[in-house]
Amino acid sequence: MPGALLSNIKSMLRAKARGESSRRKRLIHSLMADPGIQALIHQRATERGETLLQVEAQALTYLNTLCADMSPRVVENLYPLFSLLLRHLYPRIETRGLSQLHALSKTHQLIYLPNHRSHIDYLLISWALYRDRLSLPQVAAGDNLNLPLVGPLLRRAGAVFMRRSFLHDVLYTQLFQRYLSQLLQDSQAFEFFVEGGRSRTGRLLPARRGLLGMTLQAWQDTGSKPLALVPISINYDLCLENSQYMRELAGAPKKQESLAGVIASASNLFRRCGGAYMTIGEPLRLSPGDDISADAAGMSTLRRINAASVSTPMARLASLMPSRPDTPISRNEMAYRLTSLSSLLEQLGVPMPQTDPEPDRIITEAKRRGQISLSGDKLLLTDRQVAGLCFYRNGLTHALILPGLMLLLAARLPAPSKSTVTRLLHALRPYMDAEFHLPEYLLEDSVAGFLRKALLQANLLKVQDPYLRVAEHPLANTLIQLAEQVLLRQYLLIKVLEQQSVIDESQLLELTSRLSGHIHQWYGHPSPDYGDKRQLAPLLEQLERQQLLERKDGIVRCQRDLTPIIRIGQRLLPAVLLKEAQRWLRQH
Repeated sequence: MPGALLSNIKSMLRAKARGESSRRKRLIHSLMADPGIQALIHQRATERGETLLQVEAQALTYLNTLCADMSPRVVENLYPLFSLLLRHLYPRIETRGLSQLHALSKTHQLIYLPNHRSHIDYLLISWALYRDRLSLPQVAAGDNLNLPLVGPLLRRAGAVFMRRSFLHDVLYTQLFQRYLSQLLQDSQAFEFFVEGGRSRTGRLLPARRGLLGMTLQAWQDTGSKPLALVPISINYDLCLENSQYMRELAGAPKKQESLAGVIASASNLFRRCGGAYMTIGEPLRLSPGDDISADAAGMSTLRRINAASVSTPMARLASLMPSRPDTPISRNEMAYRLTSLSSLLEQLGVPMPQTDPEPDRIITEAKRRGQISLSGDKLLLTDRQVAGLCFYRNGLTHALILPGLMLLLAARLPAPSKSTVTRLLHALRPYMDAEFHLPEYLLEDSVAGFLRKALLQANLLKVQDPYLRVAEHPLANTLIQLAEQVLLRQYLLIKVLEQQSVIDESQLLELTSRLSGHIHQWYGHPSPDYGDKRQLAPLLEQLERQQLLERKDGIVRCQRDLTPIIRIGQRLLPAVLLKEAQRWLRQH
């Protein structure tokens, strides 16, 4: 297969369609002739003491990298190759929600906003859209993927190679803005990953507001057609880059893509990775004249991605496996827990696979992929497997964090009445939402009753009037532990702030990340994702929205007394962990 694939790629690159290239040349010429661009070229030449020819050459270089050169012939030839590759890697490919796009594309300008787990995402989305006879979008891609051989091929398939950061370069920014405006004027669908880069932890990252804001501005400036921001959720039973992510979270430098790296990863082509799940979420529809900020659009998109996210077999298994390598669990017990968790998720309305494997098959396939180990009828994990499963567990946390929090409140409060549990659940929910981008239905006022009913039906919670009590059930303990770990990390950030009321933001994130890693390692729940400081930033933003702190010029200042929040943490978290955190902070 690799030899034939390379031969086909070379053939496609030689078959350059003159029509597509001439259109691209006309577009570049039109953008260069734009009066606003010409004014910027003259301004840069004056400011930098360069000739107009030098600056124009730089602008042409920018545009030749940015502008896609989509070729229907290349796309047509790529489809069977991508189909062969994807079907080999992922024997179970499930797509849903595509049918709504046929009608929507006739009435709305489409902007596809997927989450980003793997480089396979690019292929999966384009393959699924083409298979469903939908027009392919032009796709924003990092310029690090503009590699020899690979780059020209991706450009013919619609790739728009962009810098990851460019707002400091006014000429580059305006060239891209004009190019984006032209795409929208031509009703050309556009796609970019709303998180920016790939998530190394398996959870959604905060939306990147820059490109989203530019897209909204281009539509408001040029579009008379309604706009649809289309969220796309993508999940895998096995992410090909998972081992690389673990190394990076452990402190290794981020691996740069190169042609050698692409060739080296060819061994992945012979793996069998289980299922790939792609779901089109509920589009965010905007009419001309609607005023929406990039912040609001980004948050709404993330919520819709999570609402559409499929509970993959591997996410469920990872959520249930003990987080310590020295804690085996029997195969029959795990099958029972998988059945219990699947039942709870269905009651919560979480999407399940269209063809869901039986628990025993889930276990067998995870063992074959090397994600868990078996010794007789016992499931166990190596240290490496413990770290690897965090990625998949995090993909389900948004659906389980509030049920886990309700159980934690019922277990730890001395008098957990319905009203007390509801009040504290509502008080803590904004912090969970900031970190996990909860779907809209979990933000409704009635959510406590909804969760309580689901937990009662799942036999995880029971009522002993006037109190709620946690039932003796292994799944209840798992969900409590999940909520405890999240609440502990948030408590530690607030504890650092309490002790250092004025602190550099980068220092705050670094200190909290190190403390979280220490506590969880010390407590026996190591997790590599505590090395990703980006997951703490949304919590800071939430504390700022509540006017508990101020962030200015990279400095964080407490604005109000944090004692009430500290006391809630002290009521809910194990005292031994809080004492160890206090000891560590005194030494650092």
